[in-house]
Amino acid sequence: MFNIHMLDAGHGDCLWVEYGSAGAPKRMLIDAGTAGTYTRNLLPRIESVVAAEGKCVFELFVITHIDDDHIGGSLRLLDELDPAVVKIKEIWFNGYFHLSDETPADLGAMQAEKLTELIRRGGWPWNRKYRRRAVMVPRQGRLKSYQFAGMKLTLLSPTFDKLQKLKGSWEDVIREAGLVPGTAFEDAETVLPGGFLGDDVEVMAALPFKQDATPANGASIAFLAEHDGVRVLFGADAHPSVLVESAERAPFNGAPVPVHAFKLPHHGSAKNVSTPMIEAFPAAHYLVSTDGGRFKHPNDPAIARVVVSALGREVTLHFNCESDFNRDWAKPERQDAF
Repeated sequence: MFNIHMLDAGHGDCLWVEYGSAGAPKRMLIDAGTAGTYTRNLLPRIESVVAAEGKCVFELFVITHIDDDHIGGSLRLLDELDPAVVKIKEIWFNGYFHLSDETPADLGAMQAEKLTELIRRGGWPWNRKYRRRAVMVPRQGRLKSYQFAGMKLTLLSPTFDKLQKLKGSWEDVIREAGLVPGTAFEDAETVLPGGFLGDDVEVMAALPFKQDATPANGASIAFLAEHDGVRVLFGADAHPSVLVESAERAPFNGAPVPVHAFKLPHHGSAKNVSTPMIEAFPAAHYLVSTDGGRFKHPNDPAIARVVVSALGREVTLHFNCESDFNRDWAKPERQDAF
């Protein structure tokens, strides 16, 4: 069993993963959406597990990066959970000191972010597989893989360079957003040419690609998860060029890496879904987590790149919330054509 539940996290991510035995599943949590996500959807699911099993255990909790639509619910979760009934065996999260690939020793003022303090106060194992240093792709050589109760994770992002780019703007971002950056670097997405009706998928797919340049997204923790012959790529908000570069390293060595499912980066943003990335990780299922609010994701050019690149393969698009920004992809004429 390998099940992915994309909880309604508004415009963010909250991915509840269950694997192993259906009668006694192992669990991972990837992000916790906005603060409201915790109350509306994450806490009720945790309470349901506790009621049925007496406790809720996560083999791993990954907080992919510091945008508020990924981290907001994490603050509530770590502040309010009862360690006697909710156990987290390891947390992956890169704090300020990790941006230089340092271990947390004496924390200064900016290091003492609320989330950092919550993790330290709770005493949860933090980046343990990385010996408390940064969760990041090795600067050279083979990609690293780790086991979590039968789930193999291979890290694809971030790189040291991407962490360094975030370091330079961390303090400005924190001041602007109050705690966690979400909009400080958001800029306009790719727009369609004047007069274009927006229903020619090939034209949308061929629009020029301009990669996301936001430091917070570039520092996202993205990884390949493998269990019982099933392979899933959890893309967080990662920069596609980083994922492609990882696919070129051992053990993949530039060959396409077929996956059963691919959670597309940055909610299907046109700046985070490139054709080379789709070709590097061809999938049977593409997952998009967003309600379309705030940033109007997914962008049509991003999904167009997916369906055009996947011509000749049977693929399925999965959206966790129906919205004006994904509804057109269910049109019969598009399904017939692609």
